[in-house]
Amino acid sequence: MVRYLRGLRYISVYIIIVLLVACGGGAEPEVGATEAQEAAALRPVTLAMSFIPNVQFAMFYVADSKGYYADAGLDVAFDYNFENDVMQRVATWPDSDVEFALAGATSVLLARRQGLPVVTVATIYQEFPVVFFSKAVNAINSVEDMQGKRIGIPGRFGASYYALLALLYANNMQESDLNIQEIGFTQAQAVLEDRVDVATGYAMNEPILLEAQGEEVSVLRVADIFPLVSDGIVTHADLIGQEPDLVQAFVDATMRGLQDTLDNPDEAFDLSLSYIPEAELGDAALQRAVLQASLPYWHSATTEQAGLGYTDPESWEATHTFMQEAELLTQSVEVDEAFTNEFISRVVTSDE
Repeated sequence: MVRYLRGLRYISVYIIIVLLVACGGGAEPEVGATEAQEAAALRPVTLAMSFIPNVQFAMFYVADSKGYYADAGLDVAFDYNFENDVMQRVATWPDSDVEFALAGATSVLLARRQGLPVVTVATIYQEFPVVFFSKAVNAINSVEDMQGKRIGIPGRFGASYYALLALLYANNMQESDLNIQEIGFTQAQAVLEDRVDVATGYAMNEPILLEAQGEEVSVLRVADIFPLVSDGIVTHADLIGQEPDLVQAFVDATMRGLQDTLDNPDEAFDLSLSYIPEAELGDAALQRAVLQASLPYWHSATTEQAGLGYTDPESWEATHTFMQEAELLTQSVEVDEAFTNEFISRVVTSDE
């Protein structure tokens, strides 16, 4: 849609220029012609994301709004869908016309087990953002506190389920040790209405929603229990081999957007609004809180030294081992081929 709207703008500019030239004889074309020519020279690429337009994608919106992608010679279109779909589409590049996707390491490893040549080229979430949350009256400070409580999960699939399995794995427990209930994507409401005592969700989503309704919330972070690798920028191995400069340009521009978001979240929030349909945005104050809660997950002590987007090899090995022992992976995968740090560089801010 973003690319489509830009196309309309440039077509309109072209029509106006033609009319002006026709009416003014040999009049020089307007400056807009140069803008249209520059836009036409940009390389179209598509980023597929596994959610609706949301402030959690602020770094991409900032990179686009501030012209970082254009500076890198790219015209980036944002495409929203489900994670299994975005993974399949990036895995079938160039037929799919999707060069990049935002997806988790578990999805990458599962895809590679199926022979799909996908590679993580930058890790956005430095910590796994799924949490277990409850009302404060049902406080959960450890896995032991969850025993005897009704625990709601959307279903036995996806990041929330993997988070539950990782928590059990780290504590040498089985699903039968907990009272697990599949409740669909109703976690916040189910906890609020006491249909379950605990539920899984994202740190920047369901707990923030409950707090906005005046409910005091207790949160147990999966990242504090087991180092699951989370979402990053994924591409096709052939694209890395054939067009490494394109991959580098996209990663660099995105990391500039991420750095700006971390440095100035108020500006990032304002810039993101034009990318999020008003119907999806809802309460602006709530969405601003969502962005604020997301920020700590996008950088770490390691990225201060290694650069934003850095991928930790040890966490990938731990994730791979867990997935094998939890029988999510029926065979091992060459972990060092599933990610690369070759496109990560130290991000220099305007103050440095």
